[in-house]
Amino acid sequence: MLPFKFIAFLTLAAALGAAATGAPAQQPLRLPDWSGQWIRTGSGSFDPSKPAGLGQQAPLTAEYQKQLEASLAAQAAGGQGNDPMARCWPPGMPRMMINYGLGMEFVLTGETTYLLFGEPMRQLRRIYTDGRAWPPAITPSFSGYSIGSWEGDDGGGHYAVLAVETRGLRGPRSLDSSGIPVHADQETVVRERMFLDRAKPDVLYDEITVIDHALRRPWTVTRTYRRERHPVWLETICGELEPQVKIGAEDYYVTSDGFLMPTRKDQPPPDLRNFK
Repeated sequence: MLPFKFIAFLTLAAALGAAATGAPAQQPLRLPDWSGQWIRTGSGSFDPSKPAGLGQQAPLTAEYQKQLEASLAAQAAGGQGNDPMARCWPPGMPRMMINYGLGMEFVLTGETTYLLFGEPMRQLRRIYTDGRAWPPAITPSFSGYSIGSWEGDDGGGHYAVLAVETRGLRGPRSLDSSGIPVHADQETVVRERMFLDRAKPDVLYDEITVIDHALRRPWTVTRTYRRERHPVWLETICGELEPQVKIGAEDYYVTSDGFLMPTRKDQPPPDLRNFK
């Protein structure tokens, strides 16, 4: 049995240790509640705070500014310009964060955050939050390869911010429907900071920074989404409803009764050489 004086010494040491370290050990932060259906607010332009097209003031290099102007001219004449989505190509990153159609849904786990996008594109993002390093090689994809980390304290025992970097993207891609181009080398890097509005927990922000060789500097925009806590998920299929058809270098439109029609004045009909 320990002597009384020794027991008293151990009790005093424990009390002094607690006083030196302050309050009891802080509980680990928990993942936030991002459940529900998140629907975009604002326009479908890449920067929702600015007008479409040239009004976006994209910091493009001279070469890629000409590509944007050519895209806008083609669209003004009835074509699709540099808009791959018009032909059912997926939007890819970062354009997918414009959040088309019926919204997106987060599924949060300790190792991975999943973003499920509703119709019509039905894309999936995986954001790895398990502390992994970048792989030595990445197979390019439209969604890219994303590594993230949870940061900060929202004041209620949850993480405040999901910081993400995305690499390994493929094309064709543009930043929005006006045809704001990315560089042909497809070496885009996208950095994001996603977080709830502390005063309005049904509002989510995504600060998106694009680093791309078609840009003279990194371009940062902020997108905002509102939460629907009782979502209704509907199904549409892009391929079933897509009336745009590209034949050769020309864009045509398919009418409801299944016939081709031109999209611009004096447009030539399709080449029928293989029907002779």
